[in-house]
Amino acid sequence: MSPAPDERDRIRAAMDRILQGTPQHSNGALTIVALAQEAGVPRNALTQRHPDLKNDFYTQIKARGASRDRKST
Repeated sequence: MSPAPDERDRIRAAMDRILQGTPQHSNGALTIVALAQEAGVPRNALTQRHPDLKNDFYTQIKARGASRDRKST
């Protein structure tokens, strides 16, 4: 199964919403599970197809000094 053409864009938009504390489709947790839910993609889209975006998400979390276990505020 090939990814949707806009999958990377949806993941980036979901990252922005979660990191800004304005999730629309998830609980806003700083996790890959919440990011996938927010983007409307399966989790393996982040772990297998777009690991660069997963790594970028975690890098941004670390840069903000937030814990991945905490909900974004």
